[in-house]
Formats: sequence, structure tokens, C-alpha cells
Amino acid sequence: MDKRTEELIAIGASVGAHCQPCLEYHIKAAQELNISPEEINQAIEIGHMIEKGAMSAMRKFSKSITDNLNAGTGNKKAAVSFKVLKVLKVYDPAMCCSSGVCGAEVDPALAEFAALLNAIDKSGEVKVERYNLSQQPKAFVDNHKVKDILSEGKTEVLPLIFVDNDLVFKSAYPSREELLKALGLSDAQIQAQADTGDSAGAGCCAGEGCC
Repeated sequence: MDKRTEELIAIGASVGAHCQPCLEYHIKAAQELNISPEEINQAIEIGHMIEKGAMSAMRKFSKSITDNLNAGTGNKKAAVSFKVLKVLKVYDPAMCCSSGVCGAEVDPALAEFAALLNAIDKSGEVKVERYNLSQQPKAFVDNHKVKDILSEGKTEVLPLIFVDNDLVFKSAYPSREELLKALGLSDAQIQAQADTGDSAGAGCCAGEGCC
């Protein structure tokens, strides 16, 4: 990753982290590298998009905790428990959106992968997190394993796919069978979701702010 890209990512990350001194520092560094004001402004806007996404995710998480607590109200013996889910994290290369249906041509493999992630997420067995380098650069900086891998080479190593912070796939998207095996899931566990044909959350630019 070249220095210009690092500084633009750092600018977006500084905005997302609400770190004013960091933002000032990295803007100065970007100007010293002759990065244009337009590019800096774009990085700042991406940071604000990340900020909004993080706030939305926290609202959903806190609501789930509140709902669980309220479920036990009036019953002293009721125990509030939380299911520990595996976490699947997908770090995509920079692209307009990860659905595979954006642009002039449809990418069947990418569209199938997006639909599979949607079914896995809806199964309630695995928490799915997906990050696009062009839309969510802070996520790539925050994950030290991803950052280290990218610092060793070019972005051609993407996608990077982790299960509970263990890298399981690199440089290519896995097949349906490969991904389910890595997650310890059976087809039956997610088939109900796949059969519905529900593509909510997997549509073009869903939650990404298509460029």
C-alpha cells in the first residue's frame, strides 16, 4: 500500500474515530504528499459514512440487549442469556458495491456469494460482517491482521475472509461448500433462508452508499 493510500485511509479513520488531532495531522501529511483537496474531502466523507454505520450498528446491538432484559421483567427466575455466535468477517477489494449486480455486467459468482452471506446471516447461527475497501477503509486499519497483510503486498490479496479472527480464505471467494465447512454449518441450517429468495441486504450497494 503506497503512502498516499495510507494517508487517505488514515483521514477517513480519524473522522470515524472522532479524533481531531489525528485528522489535523493526517491532512497535513496528505498535503505534503500533494494529495488534492478533492481527494481529502472524499476521504472525510467516507469517514462520516463509517461513523453513521457504527452508530446504526450500536443502536441495533443495544436494542437487542434491551429486548432481552425486558423479556425477563416480572420473572425473577428468568435468566437473560446471549447466544455466542461465530463471526464471519469479509474484507472485499475496492469496488462500487459487493452485491455483484452493480454496473453494466452482473458478476454471477459475486452475486451468489452475496446471497449466501445473506442466508447465513439470517440463519441466526453466524454474525456476518462485510467491509469494502473503498467504502469502509477504517475497518481495514482497525484489524491488525488485515493491516499487516496489506502492508506486505498489494490489494490483490483481497478478499480476506476470517472466522472468529482466524484467516480462512485469501485472494479468492470460497465456494458454497467451502464456506459452510469453514463455519461448521450444514446446508439444512441455512436452506430455509436460501429458499425464500430474500435478497434484503444483498441488493446493489445495500448499506454501502454506491459510488
